[in-house]
Amino acid sequence: MDAIPLDLLEVILLLVAWPVFLVRAASTCKQWRRIIARPDFLWRFRCLHRPPVAGYYYETTIRFTPSWWPSGGVDARRFALDFLPGDDDLYIPAVWRLRDSRGSLLLLDHYNHRDGSRDMVVCEPVTRRFQKIRPPAQFARFYSTAAFLLDGDNAQQAAGGISLSSFKVLCLIYYGKHIDARVFTWGESYSWRDTSIDSESMNVIGVAMGSIHWYAGRRKVVTLDKRSAEFSSFTLPAGTEDWDSLVNQHRLAVTASRDGGVRIVVGVAGGDMKVFARLPGGGSCEWVLRKWIPLSSFMAIHGLPWREPWYFSHLPISNHRTGAVLIVTTRMSLSHEPTTTPLMFRVDIETMAAERMPDPNLGTAYPCELPWPPVFRTITKMIDDHGDRAT
Repeated sequence: MDAIPLDLLEVILLLVAWPVFLVRAASTCKQWRRIIARPDFLWRFRCLHRPPVAGYYYETTIRFTPSWWPSGGVDARRFALDFLPGDDDLYIPAVWRLRDSRGSLLLLDHYNHRDGSRDMVVCEPVTRRFQKIRPPAQFARFYSTAAFLLDGDNAQQAAGGISLSSFKVLCLIYYGKHIDARVFTWGESYSWRDTSIDSESMNVIGVAMGSIHWYAGRRKVVTLDKRSAEFSSFTLPAGTEDWDSLVNQHRLAVTASRDGGVRIVVGVAGGDMKVFARLPGGGSCEWVLRKWIPLSSFMAIHGLPWREPWYFSHLPISNHRTGAVLIVTTRMSLSHEPTTTPLMFRVDIETMAAERMPDPNLGTAYPCELPWPPVFRTITKMIDDHGDRAT
């Protein structure tokens, strides 16, 4: 390898498909490691390759289930949460409730029955580190709440926008037709910032362009920018669709296109999808039909099982990807009687790629990626405890 020019070697390493193999390469050769450990290389690699999902945590058990790995598997024991604090600093698995995940981090909260308070932690299972947060007082008193883990302001570019030293937590508190939003920022300062909105109803329909979207009834869509915690809204076109009915049937979704626009996705009878795009320079109501996707035929081409009825799934927010929607379909038996096992897929409306998602019967699945930038010793040990290593 000494005969390969460094510039060419860097290009070769950038084309490594899996970050796991990149970590192994760094543990094999000192010269490779010097290249791979450079911040500019890590940033370029992160732009080309999203860190793989090591597995999922399910809200019902908070236990880790590894994903399929070409490297031979991930040891689930290294993702155990037994390092988290509990009452009187004792670990009690049942007290922690999983609220969200992003990157390699998890967001959990814990209700303290002794004083009615609520604690939050943001943790990184692989490195067994965590940060405790005291949520807003109102968060402990209301059942109708939601919490999301967001990118930090000061996270290194190589970290993909979030790290345990730079993250945000968004808390939504519902008071009937009124919603308060509070954003906590961890980093150079530690503070909560408030904003609110009044609305008749709020149904999550997706994430696009860094904003969470809700359908608020009467063709109104409310958005919340996840970085600024500012609300805004736009209106869907009249006369094209029965928007209220679509929301009630969970047949309305929002995603982002790769050209930087918002896409409205509608499910229609027969298992098809319609994709609407806003006209360039048009007003908030000026939307046109961009694409019609014969979903049932599309799934058959991919060899994926497909049966009616189906609906869009919008949580957890961390499962959303640019240009993709989450679809849940009811599996049917040979006798055409519905079973209790639904199937979930993520469908890319632009590339027409599809992938199977974890079983929704197990509860909401929160993905957990490997840390980025890589912690070379930790991750190498995690993926292959018994592998040979060069010194």
